Amino acid sequence: MSDPGRMLYLANVRIPSEKAHVYQIFQMCDAFAARGVAVRLIHPRRVNLDELRDVGDPAAFYGVQRPPTLVALPCLDPVKLVTIDLPALAGTPLNPAAFAVQTASFALATTAYARRAIGGGPLVYSRDWPLLWPVVVGPRRPRSVIWEAHDLPQGRLSRRALRRLLPRLDGVVSISHGLARELAGWGGSDTPPVHVAPDGVDLGRFTPVLSATEARRRLGLPVDRQIVLYAGHLYRWKGVDTLARAAALLPASAQVVIVGGTPADRTRFADWLRREGLAERVHLAGYVPPTQVPAYLAAADVLVLPNSGSVPIAHTYTSPLKLFEYMAAERPIVASDLPALREVLTHDTTAWLVPADAPPALAAGIAAILQDRTRGRRLAAAAAMVVRRYTWDERAARVLKWTQELTARSTRHA
Repeated sequence: MSDPGRMLYLANVRIPSEKAHVYQIFQMCDAFAARGVAVRLIHPRRVNLDELRDVGDPAAFYGVQRPPTLVALPCLDPVKLVTIDLPALAGTPLNPAAFAVQTASFALATTAYARRAIGGGPLVYSRDWPLLWPVVVGPRRPRSVIWEAHDLPQGRLSRRALRRLLPRLDGVVSISHGLARELAGWGGSDTPPVHVAPDGVDLGRFTPVLSATEARRRLGLPVDRQIVLYAGHLYRWKGVDTLARAAALLPASAQVVIVGGTPADRTRFADWLRREGLAERVHLAGYVPPTQVPAYLAAADVLVLPNSGSVPIAHTYTSPLKLFEYMAAERPIVASDLPALREVLTHDTTAWLVPADAPPALAAGIAAILQDRTRGRRLAAAAAMVVRRYTWDERAARVLKWTQELTARSTRHA
């Protein structure tokens, strides 16, 4: 029987990273550790971005109290050449090819490590399903292998590979019901047990909630403007272009502030804003460490989640970290009316939902909340109550209970 007190978390990520999924991994490792699990976070040894090379302690960077034991394994890293040494190559066919080489080399290293560590029966857990393929084949397969699903591949070859992997897994943790339903349709009777566990939040980071005035003074933001804020990445499916176009339709008293993004994405987005004549309506605050995000959210009059409905990850799969942090920040939320977001939000109860990919509708929704402060306070208070069900600690407890039940069931039937 596998020992629920030990976990190998396989993660093909740079540590630290500007990407939200690495923050999510650290929060879950911290929550697992709070439940008595000894977690080893297995990650590749890769060159980092200049702005993150001197971070120091990753635990302090991510604000966790019980950091995992970090194990850095060697890998080939042509991604460095494409994204750091020669950034002009980013977005070309060399980018996915470089990532495939890096992933394959790291998967071999993780497999060798996992097989050496199998004695004592650790739980193997990962968000990166390609890393699990070599782990589940061969004579020394771990008893418990769990994939945490955040997306489904769209390419034909990747989808075929995942379909063949699914029956070999012991279970899947899905971040949304929509993703779980699609996954079940993929595999039919061969789909392993699926447990739905939306993402979460550390409520302690938002206690006490700063006043908007105090937060703005700390951050150097204007105290005499209505601040409409988005915190997150600048990928197209996040809908930031829709928010930028909506900014031009808002009252002059409103200032749109966007927090986050990689250096390359910020440059690309800033250039696009200038070309579209929107640069004066949108302030790019840049990337900030996770520990500073609560202050930015507290500075806002309205928090915006403008996901696009054009791709499955935004429409059906996602469980955005920013959603739960927005709710904990006790500021009114205006969000796209999409199935994935409706799994958590309810229109005119915990948020104001508007059609996706429609700048006029988004601007109208934001303006309505800015003008009706009573409604805004009601929505924010209701969201703050609901989000108490979505903590990292509760999520880890549910996942661990479920994985232990899976292990017990498989042992009885062995």
